[in-house]
Amino acid sequence: MMKKCVLIYGVSALALLGGMAVSALAQTPQPDPGGPIKLHIEIRDNGRVLVRGPKVTSIATSTINAALTWEGGASIPWVIITDGSTEYTRRNGGNGALSEFAIGHIISFSGWLVPASTPTVRADVVRNWSVEKEEINSFGVIKSVNPSAKSFLVETDEKKLGIITVLVSDATGILKGKATTTFAALKVGDRVGAKGIWDRVANTLLAKEIKVHTENRRTFENGRLKTLPGATKPTSMVVIFGKLDYTVNISVDTAVINKNWAPANLSDFKASQHIRVYGAADGTTIDATVVRNMDLK
Repeated sequence: MMKKCVLIYGVSALALLGGMAVSALAQTPQPDPGGPIKLHIEIRDNGRVLVRGPKVTSIATSTINAALTWEGGASIPWVIITDGSTEYTRRNGGNGALSEFAIGHIISFSGWLVPASTPTVRADVVRNWSVEKEEINSFGVIKSVNPSAKSFLVETDEKKLGIITVLVSDATGILKGKATTTFAALKVGDRVGAKGIWDRVANTLLAKEIKVHTENRRTFENGRLKTLPGATKPTSMVVIFGKLDYTVNISVDTAVINKNWAPANLSDFKASQHIRVYGAADGTTIDATVVRNMDLK
């Protein structure tokens, strides 16, 4: 439930509100972005206005109509005039837009009183407390791709995000290494970084930029062999590194060795054996230069 408090400054406020009780305070603390929004009206003698907590009732081009309503039905309507200089922000900060506003959204605004029969303010800042969006840079592994919706699911490294839906538009830049690539080239298992606007409510990310991380050749340690379909090169096997399944491609010239660095046979490889791989990764696919079985001697 929304906590309710009215703060009003200036003699003019009494006339505006028809004698409603006034509590004058010297300080106006900023609301907690994660908490409830207190109803708040502040009108200074110079016409400067700060209002928090009204709900949008209608939007017409550059004008927002909103109402501040108390328990019991008392209500004050507001007309908020905006223009090109008006700054829009979201609940958690970051730039917003009037196009994100909808009827029923809770807002706050500051600006200057404009003479009118209905309380009217020319706003320099309007904040939408109902739009829980923020710009983030998320990292994770692609779990599925939806070509028709031009989106994909990413299992992120951040617990608060979990599995998010990344939305791609024609304006989204997609890079693989230093080269430009396309949405069609994205595949399950790719490790990506996605930068854009995260909608906390829908758990979607409208991507501005996507980077597919192609690692340099390195050693992958502490792996566990999951499957090895073929015992003759060329072939591939699935090795678990950490929490992820990696497909390890073994070419004709891949060195297959045991713990003592001696040549080993793939036919001796068994599930759950400890594996080290040296190679280059593209997402969760490794092109192996060396495969070393630490359980074979």
